[in-house]
Amino acid sequence: THDKAENLHKERFQNRKDTLGPSHPDTLSSMNNLAWVYYQQAKYDKAGELHKECLQLRKDTLGPTHPDTLTSMNNLALVYDHQAK
Repeated sequence: THDKAENLHKERFQNRKDTLGPSHPDTLSSMNNLAWVYYQQAKYDKAGELHKECLQLRKDTLGPTHPDTLTSMNNLALVYDHQAK
């Protein structure tokens, strides 16, 4: 179920954040995955906040044209599309 997935992604994200730091690419991948779970659950506010944070961290860490940064930009746009922003 989505609740189980959410809990697993939250745990993995927190573990990576604690172990690797908040800006490590693996931590940011976990952040993106958790945001995607929120999106799948139609929790668009949560998804948008997390995708926005992930996008900014990826821009700062990886640069604005890195493929992972562009993926975050796309994911945030999908959330905005659902929110009609």
